Amino acid sequence: MSLQEYRPLIVRGNRALGSMLLEKKLVTPEQLDTANEKLLENIEKGDVRRASILHILLFDLQVLNEDAYLEATVEKCSLALMDLHGCQFRKFADLQLDPAACWATWTVPYDLVDDFYMLATLMYPSPPILKFWQDKFAGKNLLWYATSVRSFQAAMEKLDQLKTEAARAATPPAGKTPTAKGLTKPPQPAKK
Repeated sequence: MSLQEYRPLIVRGNRALGSMLLEKKLVTPEQLDTANEKLLENIEKGDVRRASILHILLFDLQVLNEDAYLEATVEKCSLALMDLHGCQFRKFADLQLDPAACWATWTVPYDLVDDFYMLATLMYPSPPILKFWQDKFAGKNLLWYATSVRSFQAAMEKLDQLKTEAARAATPPAGKTPTAKGLTKPPQPAKK
C-alpha cells in the first residue's frame, strides 16, 4: 500500500494522538495546530517517515519531550517499554510486514509466539491504530508495548535490511536463469 492509501488511518491516528497530548498538557493547542499543518504537507509530499505529528513535534518543532510522552503513553495505556535494539527479528518474514503500514502507525510487530503477536509502538495506541493491527492479524492475540524513537527506527532499519536481503536472495545472479527446481544454470546459446 502507498502512503495515500494509509491517509485516513494516519489522520485519525494523529487526531487521537493530538487529543492525548493536549489532555496530558504535553503541547499547547498552537503547537498542535502547527504540527497538524505540517502533517498534511508531509502527507501530500508522500513522506511516510514524517507523516506523524509525533515526528513533527519531536524533531521539527522540538517542543515535545520524548521521555514525558513515553511516560504519559505507558501510564494511559498500561504498556511496558520495549527496547528493540536487542531483538533478532527472525520472524519478520513470517509477519509479512508492509513498511508503509509500520511507518503510518509508527508500530512494528517484532515477534510471533504461538498465536501471540508482539507489537512495539511509538504512536499512542488509539482506537484507529488498534483496529488496523487487529484487522491485519485477525484471530490472533496482540501484545502491545511502547518503544522509543531510536528503538523504533532501529527496528525499521532492520526491516528494510531484511527485505533487501530477501529480494537479493530471490534474484538470480547475473548471467544465470532459474530452472524448474529453483537452481540456476548459465544461459544457453540460441539454436540456429
